[in-house]
Amino acid sequence: MSRDSTTGLVERDTALAVLERSVRMLASGRSSLLEICGHRGAGRTAVLEHAVSLAVRADVTVLTAAGGCAALDGTGGVAAELMSQLHRGDSGPAAIGALVELARRTPVLVAVDDADLLDRESLGWLASLAGRAVQVPMVVVAVTDACLPVLPGATTVPLRPLGHDGVSALVTSRFGRPGDEEFAVALHDHTGGRPATLWPLLDRCAEDGLEPVGASAGAVAGLAADVLADFTTRTIRSLPAEVVDLLRVVAVCGPLFPVDLMGVLAGLRTFSLGRALELLAGAGLVTEAGKPELAAGIRVSRVLDGMPVPAREDLHARAARLGHQCAVVPSEVARLLVGASPLGESWVVPLLRTVARDEVDGGRPAEATGYLRRALREPVTPLVRAELVLELAVAECAVVPVAADRRLAKMLLEPQPAECADVRLAAADQLWGRGDAALLRRTLTAVRCVGGDRDAVTSLYWIADDAPVEMPELGILDTAELPVSCGNPDRAGVAAWLQACQGVDAEHAREAATTAVRAPAKLLASRLFGCLALAALDDVAGAVAGLDQVIAEARRRRLTTVVPQALMMRAKVRAMAGELDNASADMEQAQSVYPLENLHPDARPIMVGADVLVNIERGQLDRAIELAASQPDERIGFGYARTFFNFARAVLALVTGDPAEAVARADECGRWMLSRQWVNPAALPWRSIAAAALAATGDHERAARTCARDLELAQRWGAPSTTARAHLSCAAVVGGESHLREAVRLLTGSPFRLLRATALLELAQVVDPAAAAPMISEAAEIAVLCRSTPLIHRARGLGWVPTA
Repeated sequence: MSRDSTTGLVERDTALAVLERSVRMLASGRSSLLEICGHRGAGRTAVLEHAVSLAVRADVTVLTAAGGCAALDGTGGVAAELMSQLHRGDSGPAAIGALVELARRTPVLVAVDDADLLDRESLGWLASLAGRAVQVPMVVVAVTDACLPVLPGATTVPLRPLGHDGVSALVTSRFGRPGDEEFAVALHDHTGGRPATLWPLLDRCAEDGLEPVGASAGAVAGLAADVLADFTTRTIRSLPAEVVDLLRVVAVCGPLFPVDLMGVLAGLRTFSLGRALELLAGAGLVTEAGKPELAAGIRVSRVLDGMPVPAREDLHARAARLGHQCAVVPSEVARLLVGASPLGESWVVPLLRTVARDEVDGGRPAEATGYLRRALREPVTPLVRAELVLELAVAECAVVPVAADRRLAKMLLEPQPAECADVRLAAADQLWGRGDAALLRRTLTAVRCVGGDRDAVTSLYWIADDAPVEMPELGILDTAELPVSCGNPDRAGVAAWLQACQGVDAEHAREAATTAVRAPAKLLASRLFGCLALAALDDVAGAVAGLDQVIAEARRRRLTTVVPQALMMRAKVRAMAGELDNASADMEQAQSVYPLENLHPDARPIMVGADVLVNIERGQLDRAIELAASQPDERIGFGYARTFFNFARAVLALVTGDPAEAVARADECGRWMLSRQWVNPAALPWRSIAAAALAATGDHERAARTCARDLELAQRWGAPSTTARAHLSCAAVVGGESHLREAVRLLTGSPFRLLRATALLELAQVVDPAAAAPMISEAAEIAVLCRSTPLIHRARGLGWVPTA
């Protein structure tokens, strides 16, 4: 007896007893009908072989046949196979008569393996043989599943999967010693107790040197996958072709596809849908027939192995088309479309885009990229293609952001018709938002398209890190310098911010910023910089309103990198206006809608620096220190990102008592800003921080020069808050009540409430107590409303006592 037969006989004592009794009765001239029932791989053949072996030893004439084999192809094959072993050509009733006549002379055992795969004519013939066999010394044994009775009136011999004891027995047989319980459990879990997969898995374990101990249980899973794959291949080869076709349909369509539509796709002819599913379930390849899907461990790739690629694509296409026609869940249809060749039908691309959008909303951007790549294979108009490329890049930003940047850059470099202009502006926004300034500059310098979007797109060049240091006539970008008075909304916001940074012509800056925000500009980055320019002009309400609109618009357009940038800018403006809770909420939201690690490394310091400043205003210095430490100097690049982060570090160093560090950081800010001629304190008040730090280190002369220059530039710009901050700096360095009174005057009615509260407290310290009292009270009220812990502590230090 083969090892496979021995394996199949574990935990089969009851079945073997029935077989042995039947063979003994046959030797004494009595007949019986037996059906060995069980799933494929449960050891059915091994039990049948045992019955054959018993009969041979008892000098019984044995005739065998097997469903699914080549010899039984066609109708009535089982009769022909049995007759061939008797060297006869009888068929139908004549073949039954020949077997009955033979049984009258000598006992006969007819063994039919895999009878559940026989054709209908053979099944009918076998049932007729069973009716005659009871009249003569004959045993008919048929192997089948539990769903298809083959022999009327037969005794059922059920075979179930091995239990844990049976698995343990096989482990002992293979390794020569008992295995651990955990090891046996792993074997059972991965094979379902089927002997047909258990023994090959045990062989693999032994070949790989695994010991039957609990520590090896984890390695069993990988080996089991290969064993199950081989089992799948062997089983598929034993099934009828149309049943295999249904299996492939199940593998491709999945459990959410209606089962009746699976039958239509499979094109069953000989088998009913129910019977074909029973065969597949009995073979251990699919789950329940009512909602079939591949059984655990059965790989789709192995089921489709050997199927030509065109046939696979055709099956996917037919399934997708049928699913769409029958209102199958769109996500399932989209999944099928991914495996299909281009259909060129109008419904395909809209469905793929809708499902991709749902996947992104559900937090599954990787799946969305697959659907959008598939959509790009369809024939579409240039506008739709541009929209698809943008949507794909946006989805990729969440999983492969560098690839997304390259895709956007390539899109901007390719000439496209005029109707794609708005999509190209959105692509420029998305590319700018992730923060790879070097790639943005390289891309914009190479833009050669002619159209209404070129001037708007290339306007971003002038704020892309080092670009503004170049002279336009000597730069590598073939475009004119941004005009001082700009009527194009898509360029106006950038122009306004550059004027604000340079601190010249506030009125033209206000006009350009208003144009960008109110027109409004289609280029969202232009609107954002217009809002920053308005904030630098003390128009906080206009800046916040504009930022609100950009955030809403960016969300509607699904520009995932623009949203966090706009939220961060709004947080900065709100913090300056004393809306600290709202500013903190904006920072939290900015980093939740687009994780910090997905931003380009050169852009992360800006986001972190803004968070540091908000936390300083809130008095949460421990958190500010933690954030600052998260961006070591060696990981920060050059340009504005480093400059802004250094400014935040300078402020943090000043408030935590490290003036020397504050001076170093502020000086580095100044060097970069001055090299670009960005001298306006409203853009970045680094001089006021440097002056305070210099005074703290004892360098009063340089501190006085610094704050004097700060005041001169602030007055040239003319924004009240900027001038007031410069007066406060002068008062702190050189003294003078006049500076403080002027700061308080300038900040009367100002939206920069915290700055006014600071000015009031500073002035209260140098005036008589009677005059100071209302100042302290007003400052404390502002501090409480703004939830500024540092200012509340200062007010209490000056004698303010909270009331009920």
